[in-house]
Amino acid sequence: MINTHFCKKIIEHYWSATRIDVLHSPFVFDLYNACIKRTKSNTDFTLIESLRKKLKNDNRIITQNDYGANQSVRKKSVKYFAKQHAKPARIAQIIYQIIKHYQYKNIIELGTSLGISGSYQAAALRKNFKTDEVHFSTIEGADEIAKVASENFSSLELEKYIHQYIGKFDDVLPDVLKKYDTIDVAFIDGNHRYEPTMNYFKQLLPLIKNNSVLIFDDIYWSKEMTKAWEEIKQNDKVTVTVDLFFLGLAFFRKEQTKEHFKLRIF
Repeated sequence: MINTHFCKKIIEHYWSATRIDVLHSPFVFDLYNACIKRTKSNTDFTLIESLRKKLKNDNRIITQNDYGANQSVRKKSVKYFAKQHAKPARIAQIIYQIIKHYQYKNIIELGTSLGISGSYQAAALRKNFKTDEVHFSTIEGADEIAKVASENFSSLELEKYIHQYIGKFDDVLPDVLKKYDTIDVAFIDGNHRYEPTMNYFKQLLPLIKNNSVLIFDDIYWSKEMTKAWEEIKQNDKVTVTVDLFFLGLAFFRKEQTKEHFKLRIF
């Protein structure tokens, strides 16, 4: 079935996105050049993408209890999840660059999946910090998928940078948040519905600081996600948003005038 909402929005985004050569915000200009603009591959990217290639040929059957928008139980091969659900390299590498460039170290991810995006985040942490200087938690609802992710973290020697949690976000997130004083980055990549997304946003807000960023995945996947994104943009604490179509970045920089940007990454 064709996702007409998604198709309509991607056309709108392409024609309404700001050209970089006329971008007037120094902060967003730096963000684009340091984190969003295509960059040369590095060793971290090569290792993780080699793992992705291996997963795309993994015929093991695993069970996913989907507590998100689909509300289903599915038995699929690892290669199915690698092809259909693992975050694309372009998107994961943007998140990597954001964490590395701004030296973020207190991170939460909602939606581990097979651990590709988590591996990129942990690899960025490893560039700047020792294991005892960071706090990265990732939550996954399906225990069999989380087990494969754990194997992947170990194969990349990233397991010491990552705390894994398994369970429904609604059940696990409150206790995980108690372990943090502040949040630098939260990547919300699961349960793509309006009400849960807004609930996670509200739970994270008390822990954000001036330089924090909340990253929302698939903001145009459905009308519900777009509604949530538009409401988040209007929140009084949010000062700058950057719409990359596949990702929405919400910043809380008090020194910035409230502005919303759309940038092309495709």
